[in-house]
Amino acid sequence: MHLQRSNNIYHRLKIISIMSSASDDDPVMRSSSERYERVGSNLDWFIILASASSIFFGFLLNTAENSPSYFTYFDKLILLAALYAVTVATAMFLATIIYHTGHHRKFDVNRFLSRTTQYSLIGITSVIIAMYLALGLALNSKLPFGIAFGVAALPLVIIIVFLSFERPRK
Repeated sequence: MHLQRSNNIYHRLKIISIMSSASDDDPVMRSSSERYERVGSNLDWFIILASASSIFFGFLLNTAENSPSYFTYFDKLILLAALYAVTVATAMFLATIIYHTGHHRKFDVNRFLSRTTQYSLIGITSVIIAMYLALGLALNSKLPFGIAFGVAALPLVIIIVFLSFERPRK
Protein backbone atom coordinates (compact mmCIF):
# COMPACT_ATOMS: atom_id res chain seq x y z
CA MET A 1 0.00 0.00 0.00
CA HIS A 2 2.83 2.40 0.85
CA LEU A 3 4.54 1.67 -2.49
CA GLN A 4 1.33 2.29 -4.42
CA ARG A 5 0.79 5.60 -2.61
CA SER A 6 4.34 6.81 -3.35
CA ASN A 7 3.90 5.83 -7.03
CA ASN A 8 0.64 7.76 -7.06
CA ILE A 9 2.38 10.86 -5.63
CA TYR A 10 5.21 10.46 -8.13
CA HIS A 11 2.77 10.33 -11.07
CA ARG A 12 0.87 13.37 -9.76
CA LEU A 13 4.09 15.36 -9.43
CA LYS A 14 5.09 14.31 -12.94
CA ILE A 15 1.72 15.46 -14.32
CA ILE A 16 2.03 18.79 -12.48
CA SER A 17 5.54 19.17 -13.85
CA ILE A 18 4.36 18.51 -17.39
CA MET A 19 1.48 20.97 -16.95
CA SER A 20 3.74 23.70 -15.62
CA SER A 21 6.26 23.26 -18.43
CA ALA A 22 3.40 23.38 -20.92
CA SER A 23 2.24 26.69 -19.45
CA ASP A 24 5.82 28.02 -19.76
CA ASP A 25 5.67 27.35 -23.48
CA ASP A 26 2.24 28.93 -23.88
CA PRO A 27 2.80 32.43 -25.31
CA VAL A 28 -0.38 33.80 -23.74
CA MET A 29 0.51 32.63 -20.25
CA ARG A 30 4.16 33.59 -20.57
CA SER A 31 3.56 37.02 -22.09
CA SER A 32 1.16 38.14 -19.39
CA SER A 33 3.93 38.57 -16.82
CA GLU A 34 6.88 38.87 -19.19
CA ARG A 35 5.55 42.10 -20.67
CA TYR A 36 5.37 43.74 -17.27
CA GLU A 37 8.84 42.52 -16.36
CA ARG A 38 10.13 44.39 -19.43
CA VAL A 39 8.35 47.52 -18.21
CA GLY A 40 9.78 47.15 -14.70
CA SER A 41 13.34 46.80 -15.92
CA ASN A 42 12.80 49.74 -18.26
CA LEU A 43 11.53 51.97 -15.44
CA ASP A 44 14.47 51.02 -13.21
CA TRP A 45 17.07 52.51 -15.49
CA PHE A 46 14.99 55.64 -16.07
CA ILE A 47 14.87 56.19 -12.33
CA ILE A 48 18.66 55.84 -12.16
CA LEU A 49 19.18 58.18 -15.13
CA ALA A 50 16.82 60.78 -13.68
CA SER A 51 18.68 60.68 -10.36
CA ALA A 52 22.11 60.91 -11.98
CA SER A 53 21.15 63.76 -14.30
CA SER A 54 19.58 65.71 -11.44
CA ILE A 55 22.81 65.37 -9.43
CA PHE A 56 24.72 66.57 -12.50
CA PHE A 57 22.27 69.49 -12.71
CA GLY A 58 23.08 70.35 -9.09
CA PHE A 59 26.80 70.51 -9.80
CA LEU A 60 26.26 72.70 -12.86
CA LEU A 61 23.86 74.96 -10.95
CA ASN A 62 26.39 75.33 -8.14
CA THR A 63 29.04 76.27 -10.71
CA ALA A 64 26.69 78.81 -12.25
CA GLU A 65 25.88 80.36 -8.89
CA ASN A 66 29.51 80.45 -7.72
CA SER A 67 31.21 80.96 -11.05
CA PRO A 68 34.93 81.65 -10.97
CA SER A 69 36.12 85.20 -11.55
CA TYR A 70 37.94 84.23 -14.74
CA PHE A 71 34.69 83.14 -16.47
CA THR A 72 33.93 85.33 -19.45
CA TYR A 73 30.49 86.11 -20.78
CA PHE A 74 30.92 83.33 -23.36
CA ASP A 75 31.83 80.83 -20.61
CA LYS A 76 28.67 81.75 -18.75
CA LEU A 77 26.62 81.19 -21.93
CA ILE A 78 28.18 77.74 -22.34
CA LEU A 79 27.36 76.93 -18.73
CA LEU A 80 23.78 78.10 -19.28
CA ALA A 81 23.48 75.87 -22.37
CA ALA A 82 24.79 72.90 -20.34
CA LEU A 83 22.24 73.66 -17.62
CA TYR A 84 19.41 73.74 -20.15
CA ALA A 85 20.59 70.48 -21.74
CA VAL A 86 20.72 68.62 -18.42
CA THR A 87 17.33 70.07 -17.48
CA VAL A 88 15.81 68.69 -20.68
CA ALA A 89 17.49 65.33 -20.01
CA THR A 90 16.11 65.12 -16.48
CA ALA A 91 12.65 66.10 -17.71
CA MET A 92 12.70 63.40 -20.41
CA PHE A 93 13.76 60.71 -17.95
CA LEU A 94 11.05 61.82 -15.53
CA ALA A 95 8.49 62.01 -18.35
CA THR A 96 8.65 58.24 -18.68
CA ILE A 97 7.86 57.72 -15.03
CA ILE A 98 5.08 60.33 -15.15
CA TYR A 99 3.63 58.73 -18.31
CA HIS A 100 3.55 55.33 -16.60
CA THR A 101 1.91 56.79 -13.50
CA GLY A 102 -0.79 58.53 -15.52
CA HIS A 103 -1.60 55.61 -17.83
CA HIS A 104 -1.14 52.53 -15.65
CA ARG A 105 -4.87 51.64 -15.66
CA LYS A 106 -5.20 51.50 -19.46
CA PHE A 107 -1.66 50.28 -19.91
CA ASP A 108 -0.38 49.24 -23.34
CA VAL A 109 3.10 47.74 -22.93
CA ASN A 110 4.20 48.11 -26.55
CA ARG A 111 3.11 51.74 -26.71
CA PHE A 112 4.86 52.42 -23.40
CA LEU A 113 8.13 50.89 -24.60
CA SER A 114 7.91 52.87 -27.85
CA ARG A 115 7.24 56.12 -25.99
CA THR A 116 10.08 55.50 -23.54
CA THR A 117 12.48 54.95 -26.42
CA GLN A 118 11.63 58.42 -27.73
CA TYR A 119 12.05 59.99 -24.29
CA SER A 120 15.33 58.18 -23.69
CA LEU A 121 16.86 59.26 -27.01
CA ILE A 122 16.06 62.91 -26.27
CA GLY A 123 17.31 62.57 -22.69
CA ILE A 124 20.54 60.77 -23.56
CA THR A 125 21.31 63.24 -26.35
CA SER A 126 20.78 66.10 -23.91
CA VAL A 127 23.05 64.52 -21.30
CA ILE A 128 25.75 64.04 -23.94
CA ILE A 129 25.52 67.71 -24.93
CA ALA A 130 25.60 68.84 -21.27
CA MET A 131 28.59 66.65 -20.48
CA TYR A 132 30.46 67.87 -23.55
CA LEU A 133 29.81 71.50 -22.69
CA ALA A 134 30.70 71.05 -19.02
CA LEU A 135 33.92 69.19 -19.85
CA GLY A 136 34.86 71.80 -22.46
CA LEU A 137 34.17 74.57 -19.96
CA ALA A 138 36.29 72.89 -17.31
CA LEU A 139 39.16 72.39 -19.75
CA ASN A 140 38.77 75.96 -21.03
CA SER A 141 40.11 77.24 -17.70
CA LYS A 142 43.45 75.50 -18.37
CA LEU A 143 43.68 75.33 -22.18
CA PRO A 144 42.87 77.67 -25.08
CA PHE A 145 39.23 77.57 -26.24
CA GLY A 146 39.67 75.52 -29.43
CA ILE A 147 41.91 72.93 -27.83
CA ALA A 148 39.70 72.63 -24.74
CA PHE A 149 36.53 71.84 -26.68
CA GLY A 150 38.47 69.61 -29.08
CA VAL A 151 39.83 67.55 -26.19
CA ALA A 152 36.34 67.49 -24.63
CA ALA A 153 35.04 65.85 -27.83
CA LEU A 154 37.52 62.94 -27.59
CA PRO A 155 35.41 60.74 -25.26
CA LEU A 156 32.40 61.18 -27.54
CA VAL A 157 34.43 60.37 -30.65
CA ILE A 158 35.86 57.25 -28.99
CA ILE A 159 32.38 56.06 -28.02
CA ILE A 160 31.02 56.69 -31.53
CA VAL A 161 33.94 54.82 -33.11
CA PHE A 162 33.52 51.94 -30.66
CA LEU A 163 29.78 51.69 -31.35
CA SER A 164 30.26 51.86 -35.11
CA PHE A 165 32.60 48.84 -35.03
CA GLU A 166 30.41 46.81 -32.72
CA ARG A 167 28.62 44.02 -34.57
CA PRO A 168 24.93 43.44 -33.97
CA ARG A 169 24.12 40.27 -32.06
CA LYS A 170 21.91 37.68 -33.66
